[in-house]
Amino acid sequence: MGDVILTLPVIRALRNKFPRISIEYLTKSAYAPIIENQPGISRIITFEDNSSFSRAIRMVRAEKYELFIDLQANFRSMLLRAALFPVKTLQYKKRRFAREMVVRRSGLKLKIDHTVSAYFHPLTRLGIVDQPEPPALIMDSSSADYARKFIENSPLSTCRRIVAFCPGARHDEKKWPYENYMEVARRLLLDSSTGVIVISSSSDNLPHNQSFDHDRLLQAVDLDIKKVASLLSGCRIALTNDSGLMHLANAVGTPVMAIFGPTNPRLGFAPMLPGSKILCDDVRCSPCSVHGQKPCRQPVKYCFENITPERVVEGLMEIF
Repeated sequence: MGDVILTLPVIRALRNKFPRISIEYLTKSAYAPIIENQPGISRIITFEDNSSFSRAIRMVRAEKYELFIDLQANFRSMLLRAALFPVKTLQYKKRRFAREMVVRRSGLKLKIDHTVSAYFHPLTRLGIVDQPEPPALIMDSSSADYARKFIENSPLSTCRRIVAFCPGARHDEKKWPYENYMEVARRLLLDSSTGVIVISSSSDNLPHNQSFDHDRLLQAVDLDIKKVASLLSGCRIALTNDSGLMHLANAVGTPVMAIFGPTNPRLGFAPMLPGSKILCDDVRCSPCSVHGQKPCRQPVKYCFENITPERVVEGLMEIF
């Protein structure tokens, strides 16, 4: 999801440079709602698995494209390039070796450009040389109204500020402990004008029985992307791990406090929206993998050890 969100500035730049072009976007069906309301998109082609991807290849092969922009640079996009040959291709450089060097030589504190900047690099061949702006997601009116109705019909209707908690992540290693999130909630809810919405999915596998009852602590579980985006847009700030929801919050204009542990902002996936804040102790063993998928091999998880609920609350207060 995060990768798709980070392509939004590319769509905007193409539309601004070439107002009359037709842009078709190929993505997994789960992420189509991120793209469907973006100006300049004439069609979204979706797939779910290898079988439906084969059908998508047959579909694009029948079209008369002038340009293929590959912002994934993986095996699937290689198959697309082959199917579209001899259509001109602009390909994003995935920088696999550079990322591995950031991981394997973590003590050197190497850094690579943000992923959105890397997406923009091949666009220079089209005369697009502007610096990319942060991703901006456009929602339809019904989605935008969801948060308003959700809040108006809940105890949060009288709250002056609402904080979204996004404790999930694709890989468990990237999750700041859920009990820490709940301790932050306890501290924030001492202020009667503050409310908290915990946004998660069943696949996040959050610990059971670690929440506490409070009328201003609401759970939002297994919502679709549009509803999640709406809730995030209705919050003052989002507290997140390094996850797709970090980028989604920024894309709807909500600053984040993002907690990085086994991954690192130096890998090119930092939040872009001004006003956002990163908590990353950048310990010697971090990052230990590119995507946070490898289990920690240290006696203590040093990357999270000193990121305490107290520090997080202090950081949130600075943003407030």
